[in-house]
Amino acid sequence: MKRRKIFALTICAALLALSAAIAASAGAPLMRYYGVDVGQGDCSLFILPGGETIVIDAGPEKNARRTARYLKSCGVRKIDLLVATHPHEDHIGGMRALLSAFPVGMIWDSGFSWGSHIQEKFYRDIKKRNIPFKTVGRGDAAKLGGTELRVLAPARRLKNTRSDPNNNCVVMLVTYRKISFLMTGDMEREEYASIRPLPRATVLKAAHHGSSNGTSSRLLREVSPEIIVISYAKENDYGYPHRETVAAIRQAGVRRFDTADGAVKLCTDGTSVIFDGKREVK
Repeated sequence: MKRRKIFALTICAALLALSAAIAASAGAPLMRYYGVDVGQGDCSLFILPGGETIVIDAGPEKNARRTARYLKSCGVRKIDLLVATHPHEDHIGGMRALLSAFPVGMIWDSGFSWGSHIQEKFYRDIKKRNIPFKTVGRGDAAKLGGTELRVLAPARRLKNTRSDPNNNCVVMLVTYRKISFLMTGDMEREEYASIRPLPRATVLKAAHHGSSNGTSSRLLREVSPEIIVISYAKENDYGYPHRETVAAIRQAGVRRFDTADGAVKLCTDGTSVIFDGKREVK
């Protein structure tokens, strides 16, 4: 009898704890993620539970005004953190338009100097506007709006790779409660090898637009994402996403969303992710 009583009390306690957790989750503020459709390029927006905003990359220059308008349509009035993963035009071409359209609190940069006119103009604008600027690398971290940011790469300067700008890009993990987003920029094999093993993440932003040298079967097994977002334009000149990557994603059973079909919108309370299942690529 005594054992039954203890067992019943244990069950009641467990049920009460579960109910409390569900109630707390139901009232948890939401974090929103947007994989922005910038054409052939990359731009991600996080609107944090406290209303703060993070923008990672800004797409190509030719679509910069459209990108700024889209961010405004999402309710963005200020960018608290703007991240330039690396200096390729399809990632930082739209940066100057964003600096003109929004007040920016802080800029994180890979520190890889490529010497392009786009990058030089971007740096001049930052200096002119006196925006706080930081070169980040592995080990850098911050907390913003109830969200943790952890920089995984670059871990060290890589040289003589197939693409040094890609292999020295910023890779970061954005975590809200139990849900995490792994933002990989244009990371290729060499940078991936320099920071393995990668942490597990709920959502993976596919490396290098779904290129076979960015998102591999090994990476997918390591990260074990539930959702993958691929940023690219339809009928692009590079054949993205590559067949090998598409096959690896399908074999891993990961839900796939492509910006080529329009902006990808995800929402989380920190315990689960809500998405439009009709947008899923089979």
